[in-house]
Amino acid sequence: MNNPDPKTIETFLRTQYRLWSEGKFEEMLEEFRKIAPNGLTIQYVGKEAKDGWQELQEMWEQYGNKCPTEVIQLLVNGNEAATYIHNHLQTPDGVKTLPSLETYTFEDGKLLVRYFH
Repeated sequence: MNNPDPKTIETFLRTQYRLWSEGKFEEMLEEFRKIAPNGLTIQYVGKEAKDGWQELQEMWEQYGNKCPTEVIQLLVNGNEAATYIHNHLQTPDGVKTLPSLETYTFEDGKLLVRYFH
């Protein structure tokens, strides 16, 4: 299986952040399924890598519709990408902006996502 080209990667990333922010979880999952038909792994750096499908579900249960994202920087080189994101977490005390660095490696229909929070 060929790896996605840089434009496809950029489009996927911008789309998945937009869908997350719009509260369209199922549509976002479909984008992940299309780009990673052979598997998804998510790792919070410093912790063990886990099944990405389960991690996305848990992320949504905890933060869905409460934490829109803002793409500050997106870089794509070959089959890898890095993003700098502002997560705007809505709390009872107001919005807290939490930065994150995220890396994406696309290879043979698989996707590895690493979150630096």
